[in-house]
Amino acid sequence: MAYYREEQPGDDSRSKRQQILEAAYTIFSQKGYHRATVDEIIALADTGKGTVYNYFNNKEQLFYTLIRERSQPFETALQQASDADMPTLEKLEAMVRLFLKFYKDNASLWRVMMHEIRGFGSEGLSYVKTETRERYREGFNRTIGLLAKVLQEGIDQRLLKEVNVTHASYAFFSVIVALTFQQFIKDVDASAREVTDIFINGLALK
Repeated sequence: MAYYREEQPGDDSRSKRQQILEAAYTIFSQKGYHRATVDEIIALADTGKGTVYNYFNNKEQLFYTLIRERSQPFETALQQASDADMPTLEKLEAMVRLFLKFYKDNASLWRVMMHEIRGFGSEGLSYVKTETRERYREGFNRTIGLLAKVLQEGIDQRLLKEVNVTHASYAFFSVIVALTFQQFIKDVDASAREVTDIFINGLALK
């Protein structure tokens, strides 16, 4: 079964589909995956059940599509930043800025998604299929892998000391997520500078 259905050209297919996705964002963010219902999404989108199922096979596919489409512009921007022709440490700060803004803007929905990936549902089980959880993990691995790539560039250029870049990139990511989920980020640019400085230069007086 396909997890993502391409938009078909039509009169108002784009706007109707977008209405459904926006309603899904609100309902999933507020209620979580398990407690959210397609009927609530239909009511908020002010559309019919048949219209929803014309675009999405079921609730799981709707949730996956929502996550995927929210992620795509961020992943594209992150890839461009990691490939940019700029000093490595500036590149890292630019990437941290993108992470902070994305998770700040999407914190409620991403909490729900992480909850499902980690299996915090009933009896420690996720309410989404294993295959779908793996797709979410692949997305995390792609973005964190870009951080690891740039950290390795810094090591190769002797700007950073030799470390396990996989561990370092996950630590970097964990700080970003903790700050955004705890709503500590007010000024994204200032926070990106601070996080990058602390992570790269540490806290110890030289």
